[in-house]
This record gives sequence, C-alpha cells and structure tokens, in this order.
Amino acid sequence: SRFGWRGQSRDSIGTVLCVDDDGILRVGFPGASRGWRADPAEIERVEEYKVGNWVRIRPSLTVAVHGMESITPGSVGVVYSIRPDSSLLLGLCYLSNPWLCEPEEVEHVDPFKIGHQVCVKRSIAEPRYGWGGETHHSVGKIIDIESDGLLIIDIPNRSASWQADPSDMEKIDDFKVGDWVRVKATVPSPKYGWEDVTRSSIGVVHSLEEDGDMGVAFCFRSKLFLCSVADIEKAQPFEVGEKVHVLPSISEPRLGWSNETAATIGAISRIDMDGTLNVKVSGRNSLWKVAPGDAERLSAFEVGDWVRLKPSIGSRPTYDWNSVGKISIAVVHSIQDSGYLELAGCFRKGKWLTHNTDIEKVQSFRIGLHVRFRAGISEPRWGWRDAKPDSRGIIAGVHADGEVRVAIFGVPGLWRGDPADLEIEQVFEVGDWVRLKNDADDWKSLKPGSIGVVHGIGYEDDAWDGTIHVAFCGEQERWIGFSSQLEGVSRFVVGQRVRIRGCIRQPRFGWSNHNHSSIGTISSIDADGKLRIHTPAGARAWLIDPAEVEKVVEEEEVCIGDWVKVKDSVVTPTYQWGDVNHNSIGVAHRAGDGELWVSFCFCERLWLCKGWEVEKVRPFRQGDRVRIRPGLVAPRWGWGMETYASKGEVIGVDANGKLRIKFRWRDRLWVGDPADVILDDTPSPTEASNGGFCS
Repeated sequence: SRFGWRGQSRDSIGTVLCVDDDGILRVGFPGASRGWRADPAEIERVEEYKVGNWVRIRPSLTVAVHGMESITPGSVGVVYSIRPDSSLLLGLCYLSNPWLCEPEEVEHVDPFKIGHQVCVKRSIAEPRYGWGGETHHSVGKIIDIESDGLLIIDIPNRSASWQADPSDMEKIDDFKVGDWVRVKATVPSPKYGWEDVTRSSIGVVHSLEEDGDMGVAFCFRSKLFLCSVADIEKAQPFEVGEKVHVLPSISEPRLGWSNETAATIGAISRIDMDGTLNVKVSGRNSLWKVAPGDAERLSAFEVGDWVRLKPSIGSRPTYDWNSVGKISIAVVHSIQDSGYLELAGCFRKGKWLTHNTDIEKVQSFRIGLHVRFRAGISEPRWGWRDAKPDSRGIIAGVHADGEVRVAIFGVPGLWRGDPADLEIEQVFEVGDWVRLKNDADDWKSLKPGSIGVVHGIGYEDDAWDGTIHVAFCGEQERWIGFSSQLEGVSRFVVGQRVRIRGCIRQPRFGWSNHNHSSIGTISSIDADGKLRIHTPAGARAWLIDPAEVEKVVEEEEVCIGDWVKVKDSVVTPTYQWGDVNHNSIGVAHRAGDGELWVSFCFCERLWLCKGWEVEKVRPFRQGDRVRIRPGLVAPRWGWGMETYASKGEVIGVDANGKLRIKFRWRDRLWVGDPADVILDDTPSPTEASNGGFCS
C-alpha cells in the first residue's frame, strides 16, 4: 500500500469517510481510531450485504472483532439483520441467536433455494445432524429453508424429511438426458462400484430416476452404468467437425487402434448415442471409432481464420494482447505447438503469439460485403478521410493481415480501413426469401413470421439508406424496413410438395375444398411469394401464403438420435423381428455401412436393421400432453390405476424412448412405452384459434 497497511489487510472492508482535495480517500475501518489514507487506485468497491443474503464465514478467519465463540470458520448462514455501523447479524442453524460479525469476516456464496437437488459434500465425514441412515450417495430435494439457513430436505423412499446444515451440503448439477458426464474427482467410489469405468471415462446420460440414480452409457459397455447423480459431473461435449487425436498418455485406446497411431488426426464425422466418436481420417474409407475419454480436442483454429480476444478474458491475457486492444481483429498466420497461434494484424508490424483459449473466431470480411462504421467509434484507425460515422460501403479488397479497402458511397477512390472499425451489415439480394423476425412490428396485414421476397434496396442521394424493399403476398404496397427486422429462409421452388402447417386453423386465402392432410405440388410462384398449388383433388390452382405451409420431404435420411419405427411396407426385417413389431417406437443409436442399431425401451440390446427398413416419427418431448393409446389391451408395464381417459404430461424421456409421465391423480411418475401413448391433441380452452404463425 502507498501509505502503509497500519493494521489492515487485503481482506479488510471499510467505509469512505471523505475525499481530500488531492483525491486521496479517508477510509474508516472497524476498530480504527481515525480514518486511513488510501490511494483510490489501490481500493475497489465491495458489494454490500443485504438482509437475506447467503454468506460464508471466511475459512481463513482466526480472529473476529466480536469473538468467535461457538462458530466454525467456513460455516454458511443467512444475513439476519444489518446494524447502523454496517456490522452484520448472521443466522447460523447451529446457534440459538444470530452471530455478530463484520462484513470483512464473511463472503458471498450462491444461495440455496427450494427445489434444489443437494447431497452431502464428500469432504464431510459426519453431517452436523447425523446421517440418519443416509450416505454421500443420497440425493434429496430442498422443500423448506428456515430463517437461519437450516435446510429441510425430502429424500426419496424416506418417510420423514431430513435436515441439514447448509455448510455440509452442495448443489447437484441439473442433469438431463443427453448430457456428457464423468465421475467426480472427489468421489472415492460410485454408489454401485466402478465395474469397468474409470475416472477418465466420459459417457452420456441415458436415464434419470426419481430416487436420484442415473444410467450413463459408455461406448465400451453394452449395459448402462448405474450410479448416483451425486457421483457425476458434466463434461465438455464433443461436437461434429472437431479435430481430435488420441491423448498422448493413452497406450491402448478402449476401442483399439484400428491401424491408426498416436500421430493420427481426424475430424469427428458422427457421434453415436453412447458417445462413440466416429472420426474421419484422410485417406481412410471407414470411420475410426474413438472413445471420448481417450480423445483430445485439437485447436479449432486454422490458418486464415479471423479472431479477436474473448470478451470474458480479463485485463491480462497471455502474450501481447495488452498492446493490441480487446476489440482488435487479427488473422491466424500459423499454428504453433501447445495450443499457441501466431497472429498478424493490420494495426501493427510483425506477428505475435497468443493461446487459443484467449481468442474466439469472428466472421471474416470478404469482397462484396456491405459494411458500416461500428457504433460509438470516435475515429477510425487512419482517420475519417471524407467518410462520416453514418457512411456505408462495399468491401472491394481484403489483405492477408485483415486490412480492407472499401468503396464508400460518396467518397472518391477506395477507403483504407481496419476491420475493427467496421461492422458487417446484412444485406439481402433481390430475389432472396425473407421472414419478419419475432420482434418485428406488425404492418398492415403482416405480422412476425410473414414470408416475402426482396425486391430492392432503398437509396437516398445515390447512397443506400440501409432499408430493404420486400414484397409480401396480399399487400399491394412493398414493405420498407431495415435488414435487422428480417431473417433469411430457404426459397420455395416449382415442383416442391407442400401442405398446410398443423397450427394453422384458417389459411389466409381459404381451404378451397382441401384440409390439413392435403398435399399439393407448387405449380407457380408469384413475384410476391404467393404459392399456386395444383392438387389431385381439383383442377384449379389453390392459392397459399408461403408462411402457412411446410415442405413435405418424401424420404429423410435417418440420423443418430432420430425416433423411428419399422415401415409398414417391410414384411420381415433383414435381421428378423425379435421382440419388435410394426407399432414399436425406438431411437437410432448407431449407424454404419447402411445398417442401423436402434434402442427400444423393452430391449436390453440394440436392435439391428437396414437403414431403409425404418422411417422417422415425431419424438416425444418433455412437456408433451399425452393419453393412453385407444384400443391398447395392456400397457407394457401395466395400467397402474390409469385408464383410457387418463391424461398426463411427459416429465422425462430416456435415451431409449422410455417415457416418464405425470398423470393428474398420481403421486409417482408412470413409466411407459412410447408405442403405448399418443399425443393428446385436444385444444386447451385458452389456446388461440390462429393468433399468429407457429414457430
């Protein structure tokens, strides 16, 4: 400190009493007889505490101003009240009265809330209020919180609620089916043991039980790995397109080398539902299968990528960004070892190194893009030179270091610029199909979701004024507005087959003796996007607003994760039926060489078939309203007091399609086969008849 510490420390918190004429602060600290002089550059404002805040007594606290009788450093409590001198009264569940402390003796912690799932921390050998038959694997839900922070917890299969000191507990991640996970480093042994799983293994959540257990799929196991959600933490998911290689520490990969080596690098082409990475290696016809726990991501950057410093990086990123500036844009010149990149920029001579974790990709500038000056810019790097803050132009040239040459309306010659001073302005070309965004204003008969065709751009004094002219069907006058209110959509073409979307109650131009099941072929398209449909049901063209239709795809390729059923035209599948039939609904888990492995909720093993033998069906999703299929003799796992009249909501969906449904008069979830239920399409009383285009 510039003026000495005088009994204070870095953790001390005080109140500014006054500011001297020379800018020096006078700060009052608890217990100090007079104000302490401080340089403002050495002081930072701390967040004030409020009644109800969750705080922790600093674990390093050894001496407290008002004494430390009966309290334990590291304890978590709730601010009960604040005294005029800013000292706090803290509610701790193990004290009968609030504890008096100073603000610098505590620190903020994330609050516990009713509904949070929690478990006992692994570092706690004995909870304050005892185990009561529970273990570190036990998972419960907070149902009440007392004013001193005491947690009241409901644990499945336990008759009475369980209470806990918040200091002993930790929140559990909110897992969902499909999350990538691994065993926590702090877990000595999962609830049901390790089996063939290790700490480095990475899997995918396939099922979540009500009692806090979960089933995780690992690519080297045929059965799910059962454990407690308290044993698991989320892992960074792999994504298609990422470049990977086998970790240097791996001598024998889980799924074998398959004639590859530690030097092999490939791009992920497909990911199976159990997490298997199918990697495309140059010069190899078949995909290389790699376990995610054996794989390491390589730099996502390539030479020529445009990058900038991540906004989340503090004031001290690695290497030379301090002299560059956070909003500067650079171009990757070369890829170095250990994650470092060599960058080039038009704003400085030479090149510099940075780590790939410090930067992120940005859209590169290319010839023909429309640009404008970035909002709030005081002056471009090389001055305005006849340009103005509201000037717009078109990029005419781009150098390897990112420097651009712009043809600016009203400015002679090409204008030299730094891309960091400019931003790309989305401009739609004449003939592009566009849709009004959800936040766009209504105009005449148009509303968000309306689809039209771009007819031109607006000019003022030979310069583009930033507006787009769009023709929408049913409107004589063109819509004029900014591209920020529009988004591009794929164009319709003559010959496409379409039908009215299910959420449209009354088409704009009428039904013309057709209905939702009618499928028609586009015979012509007007300049404003209006579709003229020829259907087998009638000779006259049926007029349709393009926003009201969906394209009918004859045969979509089945992908990993799609819900499928065997086609009605398949009498006997190539590899036989087994327990599957035409009504069975499953999920595609793995694919290869024209074959498909499908998971059905009633089969322990994946069911093998040819890819052409199944077709996609609509998946059930969380929140779907459902009822039991009419005519069903018996649900796969029994009625459980339900009837054909029962209506429920899907609460959970396992990776094999098994549904967990909440029926109205039932406490526990009903577990069902997706083939045994159907969507309850009875409209609710509050549902609008046709208030807008469905998303």
